[in-house]
Amino acid sequence: MLLIYEFALNEQPQSFSKLLWQHRIGHRIVQANNRDQLWLLSPEDVEQTQTLLELWQRDPSEALKWSSTPRPRAVNPNFKDWHKSPVTIATLLMAALVALVTGLGQYLDTLSWFTISSFEIIGNRIHFDPLSTVLAEGEYWRLLTPAFIHFGAMHLIFNALWVWEIGRKLERLMGSLAWLLFATTVSIVSNVGQYLLSQYPLFGGLSGLVYGLIGFAWIMPWLIRGWPSIISKPLMAFFIVWLVLGYTDVLAMFGLGKVANDAHLLGLISGLACAGVYSLVWKLFKRR
Repeated sequence: MLLIYEFALNEQPQSFSKLLWQHRIGHRIVQANNRDQLWLLSPEDVEQTQTLLELWQRDPSEALKWSSTPRPRAVNPNFKDWHKSPVTIATLLMAALVALVTGLGQYLDTLSWFTISSFEIIGNRIHFDPLSTVLAEGEYWRLLTPAFIHFGAMHLIFNALWVWEIGRKLERLMGSLAWLLFATTVSIVSNVGQYLLSQYPLFGGLSGLVYGLIGFAWIMPWLIRGWPSIISKPLMAFFIVWLVLGYTDVLAMFGLGKVANDAHLLGLISGLACAGVYSLVWKLFKRR
């Protein structure tokens, strides 16, 4: 991260932050020594930020109007900066590859490559190893790979859209390495918890990670001043209601099947916990 500018006491950093977000420039405004500071996440944005800063200092209202005028060759904002979210893209590509290899969960022989425990079907029963055997045999990848399994196209599409919508924004804010550690941690906690609580290996999906992203993005503005709000109150309410419904028979009544709800809850909790750890590390870094 790069310190770009320290605002004067009579300047309002919120309006400039709004201008930067309109241009999809990842940044944070933090307070140090009783002054607001602007930090950029990517060195690639320095030149554009300095240009916008000069324009904003001359006339903040005109700068905001200028930024909202149509540009030639407009690019869909959801894909304009795709190359700045490599881990998010890799996660979605891995989920698509596993969906293809497993036939969206229909090919049981290949599905067993990715489940948290290998299994075999004998008669009308599924036999699988306990988690202790999985670890003893060194198959540690199985702690993560259930996150990439999806049972049906809608299951994959729903999870992929939310990972893309929220994950790419957080990756730009956190940095790719921190996002990778976060996603890996949340996914493993969700998978292991779901398996230990259900004692059944046939589950999967990125929804545990989705709930982790939701929890992380929702609480961060409360933990770090200047962190942008990504999750609205209605959206957070929707996910909480969906989580509660998962513990009832309502979803099954509508033909949505059994939901790995323990993974959702553990994903949410681990996402909130990761946000706490991240904010502490951030504040320790700022004190240096």
